Amino acid sequence: MKQSLFLDVGIEKLNKVKKIEETKNKTVKTSHYIVAKENKKALKKEEGDYFVIAFASELLEKKEKEITKEMERVIKTFLKKYKKAEKVLIIGLGNKDIEGDSLGVSTTNKLIATNQYQDFLTIPKIALFNPSVTNKTGINSFHLIKMVVEDLKPNLLILVDSLATENEKYLNSAIEINDTGIIPGSALNSAKEINKKTFNIPVLAIGVPTTLKYNNHFYTDVNIHNIIEKSTTIIANALNTIFIKHS
Repeated sequence: MKQSLFLDVGIEKLNKVKKIEETKNKTVKTSHYIVAKENKKALKKEEGDYFVIAFASELLEKKEKEITKEMERVIKTFLKKYKKAEKVLIIGLGNKDIEGDSLGVSTTNKLIATNQYQDFLTIPKIALFNPSVTNKTGINSFHLIKMVVEDLKPNLLILVDSLATENEKYLNSAIEINDTGIIPGSALNSAKEINKKTFNIPVLAIGVPTTLKYNNHFYTDVNIHNIIEKSTTIIANALNTIFIKHS
């Protein structure tokens, strides 16, 4: 689980971030921020682009198609920036046995892998990997991901993980997409960040705040099972459409 949602930096600090655009419709509000070198320390966020798609939590089910379309638009914005995405490794982070932390694995379970078809497909080669958590494997997730990256040699890495938020209004009500990387198992002192510098390829991180952090305790919604189901369907459908159906 990654901590935390970009918007958790607070209004005062958020006002110092360069806001590129904000788009609204009846379903979602999408904000695009850029964290620059000069303010990354104050914000405690890495340099790069941050998109936050915000919506009312009850719209996860009622407006699934609209949220999915907006996700597609945002991801395509990054793909235009990076251009080359012929082989993509999508990684589901987190613990599948804890629903609040199962977003990554539940998403990859709904994605279509194509990397095994080497001879006749002209669509991007998509490979999927779930490294699990260190407490289960005894191996730091970073090292497992490193081995897969070195073997597959993808030119784009996409990480999907649950987020923790300190603001209740964002719980289950936003999707964050950024190109700044992520630290799997960030609670561990040995955790290493995965970003463009780590493997010398673009990295996208996708997260949903499924857990509320309050007084160093973590809480989830009573409907977390349904929230994970809907959130992962939205993310998976957006990625499948971009890489499979639109190719």
